Amino acid sequence: MIGYYLRLALKSVLRTPALSTFTVLGIAIGVAVPTAMLSIYHVFAQNPIPEKSDVLFNVRVDSWEANSEFFDIRPGDPPKHITYRDMRGLMESDIPRHRTGVANAVIFVFPEDRRLKPYQGIVQLCHADFFPMFGVPFRYGRPWTRDVDASLEHVIVLSKESNETLFGGADSVGKSVRLGEQMFTVIGVLDDFRPTPQYYDIINNAFGLPRPFFLPFDFARDQALGLTRTGDNDSWGSYDANDPDAFFDASEVTWIQYWVELDPDKEAAYRTWVDGYAMAQKSLGRFPRPLNNRVTPLMEWLEVRNVVPNAAPAMVVISLLFLVVCCLNLTGLLLGKFLGMSGLVGVHRAMGASRGAIFLQRLVESELVSVAGGAAGLGLALAALSLLEKAMARSLIPGGLFALNPFMLGVAVLLSLLAGVFSGVYPAWKACRIAPAMQLKVQ
Repeated sequence: MIGYYLRLALKSVLRTPALSTFTVLGIAIGVAVPTAMLSIYHVFAQNPIPEKSDVLFNVRVDSWEANSEFFDIRPGDPPKHITYRDMRGLMESDIPRHRTGVANAVIFVFPEDRRLKPYQGIVQLCHADFFPMFGVPFRYGRPWTRDVDASLEHVIVLSKESNETLFGGADSVGKSVRLGEQMFTVIGVLDDFRPTPQYYDIINNAFGLPRPFFLPFDFARDQALGLTRTGDNDSWGSYDANDPDAFFDASEVTWIQYWVELDPDKEAAYRTWVDGYAMAQKSLGRFPRPLNNRVTPLMEWLEVRNVVPNAAPAMVVISLLFLVVCCLNLTGLLLGKFLGMSGLVGVHRAMGASRGAIFLQRLVESELVSVAGGAAGLGLALAALSLLEKAMARSLIPGGLFALNPFMLGVAVLLSLLAGVFSGVYPAWKACRIAPAMQLKVQ
């Protein structure tokens, strides 16, 4: 029966091509706007690692001076990252299952393939626990171990993209990569890995691609290597700039995001341990402010860093209201069309069609128009998101972030079906209320 109604609906749509095209375009625009907005919101607000987000915590301690404020944090919060010496101090706790610092540096890369020119690459400084902690997949090889964090064996992990650049995507484990003046042995190559948002480095690289090179963190201290630290940082106080080690061991420069993985039954104990660490630093003359530490769950950390802009939910609501306006316009168009077909409806009724059958037939026509509009709206949404990606710097929104995915497809289908029902119920009801005797008399 539904197939029969679909054939009738298609004939009715083709009978008025100009009006049908106009209504399809109206629904297309109405569906495109909320589809694009909901897709953006989904990318920004999704849980990037749902299987572990409840056991991953960002750790901050307030090492700042007492009488000044700093940039880009919530009122009353400590600095958004920590110093190197506080990272070393926090790593002394054996409560976390895993722990890692995260920071960025740049260095010149000299490919072995002479056809490739040297270029400046970005290095992700981290510890061995980074990989199991964040569930990083490997295509070839493996991560380094905690022993390497201490020994600074010259090993490196490549991203999938950098392995394709340097080695054509082949298994490069055991091969060498020259960074600066030093050679590093490839120990592992990542598989597809693109958490969105990139929660472990939300401050510097929230929506970019993973860094092309991963090195043991303390290579940052190797003056001979020549890494240049990059990324967001804050500082106060002074230190001996002529002493290379003073930056790490004596400065109050915060530049490291610190993460731990905690078993649920150890969270309270770890918070107590962090407070104890801060009190010990106070006794050494540091941490002049009142105790103000944070052990922040991952999803709360994304909220703290405002990954989802405050205006985003309001924009989603406004886009849905725009769809409602489009549906109201479609209601008017369908009402005029269905009432204009009252003679045909009267004939159908006289031949035995029930009011329910007339109602369903007109509602199917409304849904047909809305589904066609939804398909066109999905295309418009993809085009708009593609333009947005091109308009934004690649470091902020890399290409392919808003590609067609099941969520976007589901949103477009759902919105178009709802639009069809919302727009078609009243016109279909009015059509089925037409008195057949009056129409036949007129005819």
